[in-house]
Amino acid sequence: MRALLAGLLLFLAGCLPVAVLRPPEPVAGRSLVFGLSALGSGDGVALVPYAAYAQGDGSTEFNLSVQLGLRAGLKQAVAPGVALDLGLTLPPFVGQDGVPLSADAGLLLGLGSLYLSPRVHWLGFQSQDLSVSGFLYQGTLGYLGEGFLAEVGVLWSPQGGSLFSLSGAVRF
Repeated sequence: MRALLAGLLLFLAGCLPVAVLRPPEPVAGRSLVFGLSALGSGDGVALVPYAAYAQGDGSTEFNLSVQLGLRAGLKQAVAPGVALDLGLTLPPFVGQDGVPLSADAGLLLGLGSLYLSPRVHWLGFQSQDLSVSGFLYQGTLGYLGEGFLAEVGVLWSPQGGSLFSLSGAVRF
């Protein structure tokens, strides 16, 4: 049972961007982030690496991140300390039958050195035998320190079930 749960956690981490690890303000210039997430649900925990690259002009940012799946994103400043964050994630096994795709939209709200990120994910899966799509919701609370980020988050489904995450990263 634990092996099945660990496999499910890794599958979800590959389909969805579990760690946010982005400050509310779009990058002015370039940024690299390297980190690790601990994902847990019930009695299983998995450690998943995280890497991100961002480039922007201070009001608009384009970013790429990898947490098993590859996420391409856009962050747009809306007000001081508030940004809209959009992304599309492709899982690591593209090219096989039944590949899930994920799109996410969220806000990044700065609260001093803390940030809050409510977001919604759409997950779609299409194969010869099965077609599934639906929404998942995420809430993340993060801390932005000098050169590092730390956050806790929860990803949940309206049908029940949740995935908790604890993530940390260094920023260059």
